[in-house]
Amino acid sequence: MNLELLRTFIAVADGQSFTSAAKIRHMTQSTVSHQIKRLEDDLGQQLLRRTTRHCRLTDDGTVAYQYAKKIIHLTDELESRFREMPLKGHIRLGAPEDYLSLAFSRTLARFARIQANVELEIKVGLTSKLKTQVDTGDIDLAILTQIPPSGDGIPLYREKLVWLASTEFQMPANGIVPLALVPPPCRYRQATLNALDKANIPWQVALSCHSHETIKTAVDSGLAITLLSESNIRPGLKVLDESYGLPSLDESEVALHMAPNLHNEAAQLLAQQILENKHDIF
Repeated sequence: MNLELLRTFIAVADGQSFTSAAKIRHMTQSTVSHQIKRLEDDLGQQLLRRTTRHCRLTDDGTVAYQYAKKIIHLTDELESRFREMPLKGHIRLGAPEDYLSLAFSRTLARFARIQANVELEIKVGLTSKLKTQVDTGDIDLAILTQIPPSGDGIPLYREKLVWLASTEFQMPANGIVPLALVPPPCRYRQATLNALDKANIPWQVALSCHSHETIKTAVDSGLAITLLSESNIRPGLKVLDESYGLPSLDESEVALHMAPNLHNEAAQLLAQQILENKHDIF
């Protein structure tokens, strides 16, 4: 079994497109297509169902994907354990605060443990600032929020945006919506104000703070409401629907961005592992 074919197959399945796989594998789309066909010929099964915009796993493809991930995972661990010349270098990874979940942090910790000679530096900040830094090459990789979804970078997943409030929250009698928001240029803040202004709903910023955790604490206290992605729902918070007079919301998209012409081998390996394990991380 050709491991490179498996790696390309995983990249296509994770990104649901040949275009995103070509980016992460540093290949042309025709090469990606050729490798997928070779793998399907080797296994004697159709693994992907293609449309003009996306591709989806077939039932056989889902089984093959699960095996491929296990094979590549074990192969990478074996190679890292016995590699004569371990990777060296420095990786600068940018991510918003709310994405450094336990699952993601464990993935980073595992990478740092296996690649002991690679220095991993994590920069926490707002998407807009991290986007500029990754575009200029000041950081190697960035996990970014895209509202509304743009398809830029390599999309990892989408989720609904929601209005969050304390379970005890009641809309003020004066109709002015109290908000807890991160200062500009936060993407969530921009989406919040755009939605309310478009619906001609009056608002005021009751709390402004750079930490989303502090924002959620303020919301939990009943001081204000906020707009965040669905994964931020926690005990003590409720979703405010249109019955509260609030406008409906779009989705948010989380994507992996890499610096242009990235030649950092360690950063390329970390990007590959993030993509291969995205369903377990996010």
